[in-house]
Amino acid sequence: MKKILIISLALTLAFSLCACSELEKLKSELPPLPDTSATASPEPSAEPSPEATEAQEESTAVQAGPRVMVNIKNTTIQEYDPADGSQLILTFAYETPSVYIEGRSEASAAINEYIALLDETYYTGNDYGVGSATGFNLMLQQAQDNYSYVVGTGAVDLPLELASSQTVSVARADERILSLVYSYYEFTGGVHGNYVDRAYVFDSETGEELTLDKLTTDFDAFTAFMVQYMVEKAENEAYYSERIDPNTLAREQYSAAFGALLREGSWYFGSEGLTVFSDVYEFGPYAAGSVEFTVPYEALEGVIDEKWFPAERSGEGEFVVKPLSEVSGGDTEIIDMVTVSDEGQELCLVSLGNVYDVKLSQVEYMDRFYETAQLWHCSYMNDCALQLKTLIPEGIPNLMLSYATADGASRSLLISQSGQDGSFTLVEEGSIEAVG
Repeated sequence: MKKILIISLALTLAFSLCACSELEKLKSELPPLPDTSATASPEPSAEPSPEATEAQEESTAVQAGPRVMVNIKNTTIQEYDPADGSQLILTFAYETPSVYIEGRSEASAAINEYIALLDETYYTGNDYGVGSATGFNLMLQQAQDNYSYVVGTGAVDLPLELASSQTVSVARADERILSLVYSYYEFTGGVHGNYVDRAYVFDSETGEELTLDKLTTDFDAFTAFMVQYMVEKAENEAYYSERIDPNTLAREQYSAAFGALLREGSWYFGSEGLTVFSDVYEFGPYAAGSVEFTVPYEALEGVIDEKWFPAERSGEGEFVVKPLSEVSGGDTEIIDMVTVSDEGQELCLVSLGNVYDVKLSQVEYMDRFYETAQLWHCSYMNDCALQLKTLIPEGIPNLMLSYATADGASRSLLISQSGQDGSFTLVEEGSIEAVG
């Protein structure tokens, strides 16, 4: 018995693709790509609301270029045992980002086509040179074999459920760069599962995937600078001494090992700079995880082309939350919609003034709030709104709104309801604690 929790792609098509071995045939049968022109935001109202006008009196007009939005959907498939369908044996899940860049439909389409190929690679298991070729059918066969072995032999302390997931986070999204970091996790038994991260960086103007050699006109000087920077960090900061096992990597091997990190898939542009990361086990044990080096943009001046640096930001802004009825049909532009629950309340997250790197995430509370999934990312908002349909829990919130201001300060707000009148409210992350 098969239970499908959420289906965001046409799975019947995906099944038919499993036996396909030619990339061109695969591309011809892919589901239609998102129509970026169809989702274009309406023109802003000529007369902003009084609240927006008040906020703009303290800020300058935003000059952030085309807005970039990324809406992330989840597909989860659960399979049960072939005997009586009572035992869950496989959870197979993947997230699909959909990219929209205002006024750049060709760039949006090119990035979304690449994303579609990553999904097909992950689902079908066919290796097309990008992504993780895991394969739903292969995982299902392993899960069924594992179930038959455990039940048939009476083995104890062996797992009956296998798992595979592909999750996505947005490291940077603006008019110059889009950085997506994919995390692949697989559990097929043993002490723990295995995971690997792969990053994909795109030119937001053209939709072209960026490679390291396209960042600079002097690649040799770039690599020499990066290696020296990483060696100095590793030799002088506690973060690296705690994660790099000297039995795995001696100091005299640093230059060669860190130089090997300058490879495609192991780097991305983030909000603070250029990040390079290792695989698990590359420099130490599993518990040490991946080792990261982030080179700030100011340190990269003269090393890479400055067109990849974030643009300057201006203005001030903040968020308020309102019922949809107070926003719909009014002066505030609604730029996108996120549905977390079909049966939830409808509300709007309204920006007053200019805010940047806006992110909506699902969170769980375990001594503090941890992000479990990114749902939506927007490069900037200025006197506009995101429509949201979701259930607002009576207890601990499960959604967080994060954003940055022009001066680089960041805020994280939880979406909640007032205990007095039930109205929607945004509260600081540190102001909520579990009781009991």
